Amino acid sequence: MINEKIKKLVYYLLLAIFIYVGILILPFLIRIAKYIFTLLIPFLISFVLAFILQPIVEFFKRRGLKRSLAVLLVVTLFLSIIVLTITYSIPYLVREITVLIKNLPEITNELEIIINNFAKKFTFLPEDYRPTFDNISYYLQTKLQGLSNIPMNFLNNIFRYLSILVTVPILTIYFLLDYEKIFCYIRNKLIEKDKIHFRNYLAELNRTMSSYFRGMFLVMFIFCLTASTLFLIIRLEFAVFFGIIIGVTNVIPYLGPYLGASFPVLYALTTSPRRAILVAILCYIMQFLETNFLTPFVQSKTLKIHPLLIILSLLVFGRLFGIIGLLLAVPLLSMILITLKYYPKRQNMSKDV
Repeated sequence: MINEKIKKLVYYLLLAIFIYVGILILPFLIRIAKYIFTLLIPFLISFVLAFILQPIVEFFKRRGLKRSLAVLLVVTLFLSIIVLTITYSIPYLVREITVLIKNLPEITNELEIIINNFAKKFTFLPEDYRPTFDNISYYLQTKLQGLSNIPMNFLNNIFRYLSILVTVPILTIYFLLDYEKIFCYIRNKLIEKDKIHFRNYLAELNRTMSSYFRGMFLVMFIFCLTASTLFLIIRLEFAVFFGIIIGVTNVIPYLGPYLGASFPVLYALTTSPRRAILVAILCYIMQFLETNFLTPFVQSKTLKIHPLLIILSLLVFGRLFGIIGLLLAVPLLSMILITLKYYPKRQNMSKDV
């Protein structure tokens, strides 16, 4: 009896020590994870691009081209589209942003009047807690103080960014050339070793990730084009700039659409409340159509994940990896859920197989 109590005491003591040591080394482990993630970024980007471009390569292969020629043609077309898009859109965006910066003081004054008029409805609150323009500005300044180091950090890491730009196309070509060989080799090895359950797990990961990333990029492109066109029709200034913001931020689930729509709505509010309402209605209609029609149509298999889990993953991965963590939060969460789906019961599942 005494021995059992001593064993339990030793067990709980060791457990407490393990948890304490884990808490102490957690920041170190997070730094290691960030460093490894930074090294893998070119490979992740290249593999995602290979996922997206693989069906186009298969299309040209079915037309009689060899795989090497099909890969070269697809990558050349893809890079040409990017270069042409940048060449024709960047000057227009620069002009829009330049005009926006020139008009920024006037826009700021208009926003200050609107926000202060709105804050007058909260006279029951203490003055420091009212949503006045000064209080909001002070809050944003305190939260964004760390951004002052961004230019210096960017200059310090410019070689790394350039190396990513150079290595990603090369890695994408290699992934596309050996795409079928890699998957066939892995599949055959798993079949030889009777790892059918693991093969099914990888197959579901492949289907889910390819569906998500291909659909995400296609929806983002359609959203940018649609939003820019609608804003041009209603003659909203900086239409292309706001359209790109809406398309890119739409990638972030739940929070992204509201974040992207806030920019054109706030700008339209400085000119006319009616125009702001019109812009808000257009953003709502686009988001409604995207959620209920576009995304289910584009993606052959939508990710059915509870909103609370998605918001939690956005908070966790966004905190750990910043903007890239926000963009990759949903696929990383789906990978975790698929892994938990297959492997808590791996012994029973292997018996069934």
